[in-house]
Amino acid sequence: MKSHTDAVSRLTAEVVTQLPVPNRLGMLRFERLNEASWALLFLDPTCERELGLSAGELCSLIGAPYASLMEPDARYRLHEDIQQQLLDGPHYRVHYTLHTPAGSRQLMELGEAFKQHGRQLLRGYLMTVEAAPAPLSPPGALLATASQDRHLFQRAVEQSSSAFLLVDRDGLVEYVNPSFTAITLYSADEVRGRRLSELPALENLSDILFDAQFGLAEHNSWQGEFRSRRKNLEPYWGQLSISKVYDDEGELTHYIGIYEDITDNKLAQQRIERLAYTDNLTRLGNRPSFIRSLEQRFARDSDKPFSLLLVDIDNFKRINDSLGHQTGDKLLVSLAKRLRNSLSANGSLARFASNEFAVLLDDTDLAGGQALAAQLLHTLDKPLFVDNQLISITGSVGLACAPQHGDDPQTLMKHAGLALHKAKANGKHQAQVFTEALNAEAHYKLFVENNLRRALTQNELEVFYQPKLCLKSGQLRGMEALLRWNHPEKGMIRPDQFISVAEETGLIIPIGKWVARQACRMSKQLSALGLGHLQVAINLSPKQFSDPDLIGSIASILHEEQLAPHLLELELTESLLLDATDDTRHQLSRLKSLGLSLAMDDFGTGYSSLSYLKKFPIDVIKIDRSFIKDIPDSQDDMEITSAVIAMAHNLKLKVVAEGIESPAQLAFLRRHKCDVGQGYLFDQPIAGRELMDNLRRYPCRN
Repeated sequence: MKSHTDAVSRLTAEVVTQLPVPNRLGMLRFERLNEASWALLFLDPTCERELGLSAGELCSLIGAPYASLMEPDARYRLHEDIQQQLLDGPHYRVHYTLHTPAGSRQLMELGEAFKQHGRQLLRGYLMTVEAAPAPLSPPGALLATASQDRHLFQRAVEQSSSAFLLVDRDGLVEYVNPSFTAITLYSADEVRGRRLSELPALENLSDILFDAQFGLAEHNSWQGEFRSRRKNLEPYWGQLSISKVYDDEGELTHYIGIYEDITDNKLAQQRIERLAYTDNLTRLGNRPSFIRSLEQRFARDSDKPFSLLLVDIDNFKRINDSLGHQTGDKLLVSLAKRLRNSLSANGSLARFASNEFAVLLDDTDLAGGQALAAQLLHTLDKPLFVDNQLISITGSVGLACAPQHGDDPQTLMKHAGLALHKAKANGKHQAQVFTEALNAEAHYKLFVENNLRRALTQNELEVFYQPKLCLKSGQLRGMEALLRWNHPEKGMIRPDQFISVAEETGLIIPIGKWVARQACRMSKQLSALGLGHLQVAINLSPKQFSDPDLIGSIASILHEEQLAPHLLELELTESLLLDATDDTRHQLSRLKSLGLSLAMDDFGTGYSSLSYLKKFPIDVIKIDRSFIKDIPDSQDDMEITSAVIAMAHNLKLKVVAEGIESPAQLAFLRRHKCDVGQGYLFDQPIAGRELMDNLRRYPCRN
């Protein structure tokens, strides 16, 4: 053993200034503040015992100039000495006296300089010096004798909790310290004189030394993690710092490595990563995990196509609201299993959002992606037995194929998302492939959203009014308020080109209040001009019923504009009545109690039902223009229209016919006693600024 120790001692003079610094020998880390000062960033708890510092005193040093615990003259000489040594290489060795709360300590510090994220840092470790060192010499001078240094270094290496490994240039092991044995379970005698490559459990270390990919062939040192096995073949992870050792003539003689067993930290990191990348409910990969897989797929840079499918469960909120979130969660777990079992080996599945799943199909072109999309829709159609009940669901699928629809993860996900959004907008329960038209539509919606916010404050919105006439007398009975947007560059934009965006963004709420105020104000102005008390109708979006201040704001507008409530009519969509909740019914009852008139718009185009007329306080039915436009050519339309008029009158409801464009249509409606009509036969929608002059030609009711 002594001969091997002597070998280490002989190498100490060369190694000590080339040594990568170990972590647990009183570790320090500094950041350079300026030309004359370094701030302490980290102090190993081991130093508490060396320096006699309490935890509070240790904390007070962090972020402070470490050399402030030294005499002023010694502090500047120490700084110059380190700087001078760093001119010759990244390592330094100094002695100094540190004045700590427990008294003066004579210390030796071995360390190296490095950069991290643009910061200049020092990393060193401390050892107590038994004998008082000589005073600091001029820059560049080494203060301790080589014998003292070798002895001190030998003790530090033997007692270090880090593994030390000294290998000659051919890969033969010359020395290992006791910590190496504790980590690898190989004794010094088992490895000394043998090549690392001959030891199966240490062959990864041999690769690091001699494999060109690790860069040690071109550089003097390498740092990083490695995976290896102990003698009993148990796997472990190490954090390694390895450097080349040169003799006085500059010839490579050895490699010296220092590493720690970081297996516990690595396993903890892997557990954290599993938690971070796994959906807790379904145990599938989550959104970050899927995005990482997608990025890795693109990084392989294969010419083979692959497909991305986004699968959304239709009306899942309704399931949660009616059956409860616990049942909804169980349903998602069952769905995840069903979807996973329906995929082939080249498909991976993740839970992308609450009720949205993502599927990545490797080596699958657009046709293959469409085939799977159809299969997934069929799979979702089958009812699921959850909590002792059968639950039927449907799904919508958006499909994008790389590289055709995107050559990077962000673009492909965006395009698949646009396709899914279109599938849901088109009625759900279908698959949609991405097209450039969807991209153009998305850009247009973004343009609309950004500009619509400005339009409301820059007076670009305008209300047009279409007259409504009594079909029996020809008198002007009222008007329907129709919103228009006069964009400074695009010109006049129709409501169907921006209302849906206003609803999606919530802008429909302030816009709706603005329209209501303008309509009430116009009715009041027309009355003041002698045109009679004209009722004005405004359209209410279902999204406006999500505004808790809807009733209060309308009541305030009527009061502030001093308009009688019966002169304001609210036109409701069938979708609002179809999806009405108890809260919606309550809101409609409160609106009715204000004295307003409620009309059911576009009757007959959707899911019109007589039950609506029973459940809700409706006053008016508006027959949609689609039933009027083919009269008198369509016998079916005439029969439907006449039946609706008769039914409404029996229920004491008024009937308004939209889209009257010909005298024949007018004659038919008069013959069947329709109450009110509007359409191009009478007038197109009229801008508010021109309305007063245009209405003077109509006979008005006082």
